[in-house]
Amino acid sequence: MKKVKESSLYPIVEKWLRKYHLCFKTGRNKGLKYSRCDVIGVKDVGGDLSGEVETIIVEVKKGSQPFATASGQALGYKVYANKVYLADHRDKPFSDDEIAIASHLGIGLVQIQNGVCKEVLSSPYYKPIPKLNLLLLENLALGKCQLCDSFFELGENLSSLSRENLKNAINDKKGLIFWNREVAERKKQVGIRKTESIYERRYICRDCIEYFISQLK
Repeated sequence: MKKVKESSLYPIVEKWLRKYHLCFKTGRNKGLKYSRCDVIGVKDVGGDLSGEVETIIVEVKKGSQPFATASGQALGYKVYANKVYLADHRDKPFSDDEIAIASHLGIGLVQIQNGVCKEVLSSPYYKPIPKLNLLLLENLALGKCQLCDSFFELGENLSSLSRENLKNAINDKKGLIFWNREVAERKKQVGIRKTESIYERRYICRDCIEYFISQLK
């Protein structure tokens, strides 16, 4: 098999997430201080009555790493995501032992061949650690609305938001960001937060501002 750079496979996997998993948002090399994800996708799964989304992370390998090691790395992303996959660039299909290992660990498998992704084994569904999942989605510029519970685009450097100014949010047809000072103070008092800065940010989406809150005035 021709040698490839691992990063050159990311667009192939990203395209697969958009086309076959119907992800409305994808990203490459995103993550938190604990680790970075090769490719991530986010899709709507809430139906008509919920804004629930599903987060999918794919660990991409170029076919030369020990399989069990790569599988364990993919599994670790369940702290962030609802589904985790190992995508391996290879000519030969996964062996029975490799599929058994992946099934036992609880990860999905994707074969990358000739520029195409083929899902061989589906990932189970996981409940990630909420704060890590929300931070990861924020890293993709997605925020959770405090009113409708839906995720929406925050814009680059929060450009789609008005900062604690409801009037501007209404006039400019933007979402709103505000900081919860009571929660921040409570964390400071018990020693969770050891700085005077306030990080407890909350979001309200543009639709809730325009079609609900603006009518209250």
